[in-house]
Amino acid sequence: MIRRPPRSTLFPYTTLFRSNLSVCVEAGIIGQDLERLLSIRGYCTGHEPDSIEFSSLGGWVATRASGMKKNVYGNIEDLVIHFKTVTPMGVIEKNCQVPRMSGGPDVHHFVMGSEGTLGVVTEVIMKIRPLPLCSKYGSLVFPKFEAGVACLREVAKQRCAPASIRLVDNDQFQFGMAVKPGGKSVFASFMDSLKSFYVTKIKGFNPNELCVATLLFEGSHEEVAAQEKRVYEIAKTFG
Repeated sequence: MIRRPPRSTLFPYTTLFRSNLSVCVEAGIIGQDLERLLSIRGYCTGHEPDSIEFSSLGGWVATRASGMKKNVYGNIEDLVIHFKTVTPMGVIEKNCQVPRMSGGPDVHHFVMGSEGTLGVVTEVIMKIRPLPLCSKYGSLVFPKFEAGVACLREVAKQRCAPASIRLVDNDQFQFGMAVKPGGKSVFASFMDSLKSFYVTKIKGFNPNELCVATLLFEGSHEEVAAQEKRVYEIAKTFG
């Protein structure tokens, strides 16, 4: 007799398996709802595509989705353990629920990325993790886009990339500043002006050429502190 690991129900269509850090979910759930339900129990998937408030779990599988925090948590193919796909000819699924099988080909890789052409994903079992103890945002400013690319390449070479690191070119930066909501406090506005003065006047960066990298560090307090130190040390050599 095979004993299933202890489980708890988050809502009628989601079952959490604490002992092996996985969750079984009906694929129609929207991404942000899944993360909200898991966070109540102290867990997360770590998969956060830009469309998380609109896209479904089944959609992630069908489009072979990638999330902003893939450096730590992986892409959807790294998180999926098992899923069911309903087709006009019947149900497609593996005959055992394990993360990896040495015998191939893997039926999961036929369906992932097929964008619904082979069937409809109805149920997914995926890996989860405890919520990170520490999350910190940061940013880097470079004089030109080429310097930003060189910095991110060096971060990748040294294998110290944080959960998320994104390089924004000058056009995107200018657009982001134009649509930035107002209503800040006097102190916040003063700090923004001070930062702008430092970057453009003291550092001498051209506002029409500079670019920005946004950062997100996640992990234990010690891990985040160590990652911050390494990334910021690398960035100093590029501007």
